[in-house]
Amino acid sequence: MDCNNFLNDEDILKDQNRIQPFVNAITLNKHLFKDKVILDLNAGLGLLPILLSKSGAKHIFAMKAHDHTQKILEQNKISNVTIHKKSIKEVELDCKVDVIISAWMGNMLFYRGNIQELITARDKYLNKDGLILPDKGQLFLQSIEDGEYREQKLTFWDSVYGVNMKWMKRWVIHEPLLESIKQDQLNSDPVLIYEVDLMKCTLEDLSFSNSYQVKINRQDFVTGVIVWMKYSFTFTHLPINVIMGPSKSPFWKPIILYFNEEIPASKDDKLKGSLAMKFISEDLIDIKLSVHTKQYHQIQYFRLN
Repeated sequence: MDCNNFLNDEDILKDQNRIQPFVNAITLNKHLFKDKVILDLNAGLGLLPILLSKSGAKHIFAMKAHDHTQKILEQNKISNVTIHKKSIKEVELDCKVDVIISAWMGNMLFYRGNIQELITARDKYLNKDGLILPDKGQLFLQSIEDGEYREQKLTFWDSVYGVNMKWMKRWVIHEPLLESIKQDQLNSDPVLIYEVDLMKCTLEDLSFSNSYQVKINRQDFVTGVIVWMKYSFTFTHLPINVIMGPSKSPFWKPIILYFNEEIPASKDDKLKGSLAMKFISEDLIDIKLSVHTKQYHQIQYFRLN
């Protein structure tokens, strides 16, 4: 929880979809933290370090702490937390740690997240038998019908306050949308397109090129695909799976990728293709999407920046 101002602090702490899985992972799994040294990469106001301390942790290193975190720790009579306002990349710890806890994920798992920071901390400080929470991430792909919004997005440029800006259409179509979608706009079941294990992945593993095949479930037009994510705490007594799905994703949004043109499809048609993602940084990701049917073949390029 990286807090920059009071309104942001409050919004984050009220977001149960984002916070509650971490709270459950700690409070319902005290055996993972008893007598352990913990590294929290995004401590904010100190909620998780306090819960970790009360769960029996030996010591907690709290990175990116708020100006007021020390006072909150004192109010809760917590004395085994070392706070740092800087990130782990700017701090040298004097020991290894048993557990790293971090909200490393972003949109499409990695966009504007903290994955590079986590990998750096893991390789430098995590004990060989240590744990990362959460430790798994997955991406799923579904086809969609979103013709009305796609058309609105493109025709906007026909006349902008009376000025012809149609030139922009060729660029706008390459822009991914960070948006949820209505359930009735999904016209296939989801397929797993990518998964990552934070215990062993490298920066190179954050880029991928995988094929997909979805089965269309009704007579419809296919406007594009939506890619959504799931992340998991698998070391907890009962696995905690957090689904940031296509139609209900309040914080980390799914990604909508439009085809160059709509594809007419019948029930049980197979839509095949590939999705490639090149991770350049947490603020720059290149995407290549291909789609094939009996009559259609399209390749589309996108950039998240």
